[in-house]
Amino acid sequence: MSAHSSFPATASPFSGDVAPHIVDELVQAAGGAPVTKVDITSKQVSVTVRVGATAQIWSWQAGQISSTQAASSQTVSRPFNPDSFALERISQMLSTAASVAGSRKNQELQVLEYNQGVVLISVSTRPETAPVFFRPNGSLINTVDFATTAGMTEALRDAVDGSRQVLAISYQSGKGVMVDTPSGTDGIMVRRTRPAALPAWAVERRGDTSAQLFSPSDISPTVLAGLMAQIPITLGKAPLASQLSFRIDMSDKRSLPTIHFSLDGATVVTDITGKDITSQVR
Repeated sequence: MSAHSSFPATASPFSGDVAPHIVDELVQAAGGAPVTKVDITSKQVSVTVRVGATAQIWSWQAGQISSTQAASSQTVSRPFNPDSFALERISQMLSTAASVAGSRKNQELQVLEYNQGVVLISVSTRPETAPVFFRPNGSLINTVDFATTAGMTEALRDAVDGSRQVLAISYQSGKGVMVDTPSGTDGIMVRRTRPAALPAWAVERRGDTSAQLFSPSDISPTVLAGLMAQIPITLGKAPLASQLSFRIDMSDKRSLPTIHFSLDGATVVTDITGKDITSQVR
């Protein structure tokens, strides 16, 4: 089917005054069916909706609304409310993405499930560059430096994801910050990983879910970043600093968690303030 839109052919989907309203119009045309994907280019806006076991795409282009059948695989994605995403900030997001990716050619903004029910905004270009990701509020998901307070703060916030009690917080070079939380099933935990250059992602894995929990709010990103810079020097292994790893948990049976740093076979244990307590727990 095809119908006229209230937005003329000259309307720009990349305008924050236009994009969210066209999306709303498409959702309305789809009868309010659950939305699983939003695509916006400079000339077209598309909304994929779930209709029973199939998916349907409703599109706006040049002032016309039309619908087509989509591949059924597109119904797998988690439905979401497009109004919960800051599409009114589309101009700023596209500009930021161009700065990060180094290109604004054929930009396409998408809203889609990224992992485990987490829906994010991404901007990609053609010829293909790495997607640039944004949170629902339109803020950039940065490439982080874990050895800085700003980087560690963002990484911890993303990996903790609002959890009030965790089993462990760890870091490994090449992987990023990892936070383990109970899944509700004995022996199965959820590990949420925040890599340096990608959004956090989660996976269930086997682990000791009987371990003592602690509050991630007790952990200072400033202390962690400082220790990541200091520990390699303290150990006389500064050239190997990029290989440093750590794990924070309650395994030392103290009232607060401890931090175990490992580098090239050497270990340093500190309390959460950064005080060296290696001799006290060994």
